[in-house]
Amino acid sequence: MKAINRYNVTVLLLLTFFLIPTLIWANGRAGEMPGAEGEEFLEYITEVNPYHEWALWPGTEKFYEGTEPHGIRLTTYVNEKALSGIEQGMLEEGMPYGSIIVKENYSADEELINVTSMYKKHGFNPEGGDWFWIVHTPDKQVADAGRIGMCMECHGQVKHRDYLFIEAHEQ
Repeated sequence: MKAINRYNVTVLLLLTFFLIPTLIWANGRAGEMPGAEGEEFLEYITEVNPYHEWALWPGTEKFYEGTEPHGIRLTTYVNEKALSGIEQGMLEEGMPYGSIIVKENYSADEELINVTSMYKKHGFNPEGGDWFWIVHTPDKQVADAGRIGMCMECHGQVKHRDYLFIEAHEQ
């Protein structure tokens, strides 16, 4: 009987001092936004707050028709802040800071080519709407991140809509 009680006490102590604080830390970390740095951001959207669990861009399905430079087929996920901004009509006045948009870029046969993301980070990139851009491979390797010239140049065409192309989502 004493062995069972010691076992129960040991398990209770382990839960109290190790497991519960770890779970609280991990849960709290999901609420913290990442810095504007490639590896940290990639860890956030794939491990801490996995983008596959987010909503799709409103009005889109899993695969929709894409254009270059992204892919023939696309899937676009948005975090809660971006979804709220879209639903509140903030595309022209500016998305809320902390908005993340993740676009999976597929070939015609729906093979994942790469993943491109935009993250609205206050003060990071004033000349580009404060957007942080990142491109990563299907095996989670950062290909490019930060103030990506090609992204800023292309998205600059829609500066009046906070650098977001929304036509593809309005079909």
